[in-house]
Amino acid sequence: MDSILTMFLLFIAALTALIAYLILPHVPVTLLTTVAAVMLAVGLWWHWTQFAIDYRLSTWQEGLRNYASYAILFVVILLSYGFYVFVWQSNGGSVAAAVQQAQAAVRNAGRKATSQIVGGTTRALSTASNTLFSEVQPTPRLNASMVPLA
Repeated sequence: MDSILTMFLLFIAALTALIAYLILPHVPVTLLTTVAAVMLAVGLWWHWTQFAIDYRLSTWQEGLRNYASYAILFVVILLSYGFYVFVWQSNGGSVAAAVQQAQAAVRNAGRKATSQIVGGTTRALSTASNTLFSEVQPTPRLNASMVPLA
C-alpha cells in the first residue's frame, strides 16, 4: 500500500502539470519573464538569509584580504634585500658592475633578435620580389605532329 505522502506528491505533480499545460501557453512572455525574475530574486534573498552564516564561516580566507598589501610590501622588501646581498657578495661589493653586466646582456640579446628579424624579413622580401617580378618562361606545347605514334 502506498503512503499518503506519495499520493500527495503525485497530486501536486499532476496539478502543476495541468497548470503548465492549460494556463501557461496563454500567458504573455513578458509576464512569464517578469515573474521568473522576481521569483529568482526572492529565491536568492531567501537563500542568503538562510545560509549567510555558513558562507561567512566557510570563507574565512576573506578576512586575510585586509592584510594583502602589507604582505606584498614585506615580500618586495625581502626580495630587494636578497637581491642586493646576492649582488654584493657575487661581484665583490660592486652593484654597478652587476647592473652593467645586465645591460650588456640585454643589449646583446636585442641585437641578436633584431638581426634575425631583419635577415628573415630581407629573405622574405627578396623571395616575394623574385616571384612577382621575374619573367614567366613559356612552356613548350605539343602539337599533334610532335606526338609519336605507336
